[in-house]
Parts: sequence; C-alpha cells; structure tokens
Amino acid sequence: MNSLPPLLLLNLLLLLGLAACGPKAPADAEAEAPKPRALVTVEAVRADTVRDVLRLSAVSAYPAKDVLRATTTGYVLAPTPLPGQNVQAGQTVFRVQTKESRVLHLDQLTGDPRLRFSGIIAVKSGRAGVLSTVDKLAGDYVQDGEQLGMVYDRARFGFVLDVPVTQLRFVRVGQACRIYLPDGRTLPGRVEQVLATADVAIQTQRYTVRVLGRVPDLPENLAVQVGLDRTAPHLAPTVPRGAVLTDETQTQFWVMRLLNDSTAVKVPIKRGPEQGGRIQIDSPAFRPQDRILVSGNYGLDDTAAVRVTK
Repeated sequence: MNSLPPLLLLNLLLLLGLAACGPKAPADAEAEAPKPRALVTVEAVRADTVRDVLRLSAVSAYPAKDVLRATTTGYVLAPTPLPGQNVQAGQTVFRVQTKESRVLHLDQLTGDPRLRFSGIIAVKSGRAGVLSTVDKLAGDYVQDGEQLGMVYDRARFGFVLDVPVTQLRFVRVGQACRIYLPDGRTLPGRVEQVLATADVAIQTQRYTVRVLGRVPDLPENLAVQVGLDRTAPHLAPTVPRGAVLTDETQTQFWVMRLLNDSTAVKVPIKRGPEQGGRIQIDSPAFRPQDRILVSGNYGLDDTAAVRVTK
C-alpha cells in the first residue's frame, strides 16, 4: 500500500488541529454552564425551654343563676331593667302591680298609712350578679310564677372543659392551666372540680375551670381553648416553623441542612410540639455548628445547589 505524500500528510494534520481549536458544540457549552443556585437563609439549631402542652376545647358558663319570677298576677311597671345591668343582692329589679290594684287604683288612695295598700309587689334579686335576660317589659300582663328575667352570679363564672378519656391522666383537680380567648388574650386558670358525668357518644369527662384573678366581662357559651402542661418545662432543640418541611399526608418531616457553602442535604426528622413559632426536634441530634435552611428551602431536592444570603 502506497503511503501519502509528505506534503499532503502535513496539510491533513493542520486541518485536524484547526478543527480541534474551533468553537465548541452547543451541547458541550450547555453541559459546562453553571447550575442555578437557590437563594437561602440559614440558622443554627437553638436550645429553648419548651413544654408539651395539651390543648382542649372549653365553653364559658355561669353555673349559679337566679330566675326572677312574678309573685302575683298583674302588670309589670316601669322602669324596665336592661340586660347586662349589674344588680346587688336584695335589690328590686322588677315591680308588679296586681290586677285588683290596677282596677281599683289602690296606689292612688290616701288616708291612714296603716290601711294603705298600693298593690305593688317588688321582685328582688337573691344574689349579686348581672342581669342576663329581661323576659317581660313594662305593661306586660304576667301570671303568678312567670319568669321575668335571670341573674347570673359573676363570682361563679367559669368554663366547662371536655377531656377525652384517653387524656385523663394529664388532668387533675387543682392543676394550673391557661385559657386562650378568641381575641388573643390569655387568662391564668385552675382546674376546679371534676363533674360526675361523661358523654357516652364521644367519651369525654367534664371538668370545671376557674379564672385566677380578675374575671373579664365574657358571655356564656363562648368557645375557648384551655392549655394544660403534660410535661414540666425543659430544654430541647428547636428550629423555626419554616425550617420544617413535610409531605402531602404530613406523615414524614425533614429539614435541609447545609453540607457546605453551596450544597444542602435532606435530613429526615421526628418533630415534637410547636411553641411560639418554633418546632421541637426530637431526633436526630444536631450539632451546634449545623446550619439549617429556614427560607428558600421549599421544593429543594437532596444535595441541592444553594447560595446563602444574609
């Protein structure tokens, strides 16, 4: 076989060298392009004083009530009291004029005071409290024993707490608790007594809860939350709520830990209770120098490329 002439061989080598030094293919350029990095912020795991809190539903109630009833048949006289009015024990709340007095105008007779009878009967409150309802107005005709209004004893105000039977071991009489009102206020309270009744359908035991200190003006049947400590305060590692990620069924939880300055890895965790916007981490045990992603972590895969921002 004849070999190529030296001049032709030299030209062929030059062409190959130029081709090798030419522009790279688009696919090669894309392969070597830097990957986009997610902008994230990080925070170290912090030790906080936490407690395991049991939160249950409760309803406000006035267990001591006085029903004001007419003691004669007749007509309610003005002025009519207003709902929400404070009354004292022994105070006249309603006045009822008998029908005979109304017909004979006995309240207008004059003469010997010993023989005077106006026919006006005072209906007084048996306890101090607040007038919750007014059922009759001035001019209404009432029968003997008919309800005129109702007085709630504010000093006996409290809450009825329903405790599932599975949680009874965490509730005891005399236990301190916190009452969370719908408007964001928190009241100190105490478990007062256990009621000898249980709901057959939902299997709950009822307790009464009293407010410690000044009782605000609250209506009856107000739904609140009561917090009871299941454990004593203790130190535990916590992270912000935004650092904990979960799946659709909220059965698996994880955080993204910074492996180095540019890579974040997925770390499965067992989460504890949440308190004050921070979640307790029961496992695994993190080191003080570990950095956890607190923002920009949503949707990141394991070993994701990241860039830490301040």
